[in-house]
Amino acid sequence: MNQHHSRRIALLLMLATAAVPALAQPAPEPLGRLLLTPEKRELLDRQRALNTLEAQTNNEEPQILVNGQVRRSTGKRTTWINGQAQNDTETRTGVVAHPDARGAERVMIESSEDPRASVKVGESLNRSTQETASPLGDGRIVVHKRTTGPGRP
Repeated sequence: MNQHHSRRIALLLMLATAAVPALAQPAPEPLGRLLLTPEKRELLDRQRALNTLEAQTNNEEPQILVNGQVRRSTGKRTTWINGQAQNDTETRTGVVAHPDARGAERVMIESSEDPRASVKVGESLNRSTQETASPLGDGRIVVHKRTTGPGRP
């Protein structure tokens, strides 16, 4: 047997032994889908395509939480409702938020389903009772102003 022939045999044996463990292992099971029926998968795909899934979920929420509002010098606004940013007259969250004439800390909430309501930034509005609630509950925040005087800056 020549040296070239024995190298080929050794190489074939190495390849064969390397391939055997891979062949002996069962194939992994394919990952399943969360929604098993084809109808539900089709509905979800359609909602994603139309970007309506987000609006639908937010419309079902019984609470509207006004997380914050930014007013730019251009006059445009961004309001965060239930943790989602929306600009001016967008209705992504199912409501439209306008500045309230009663003060910069208030937002007027409008929707086609509910009456208009004035809500402070940080408060939540119960859609069924139209009552507002502070995130502090019965608590309160007190700010003590430092007084300037002799020896104080």
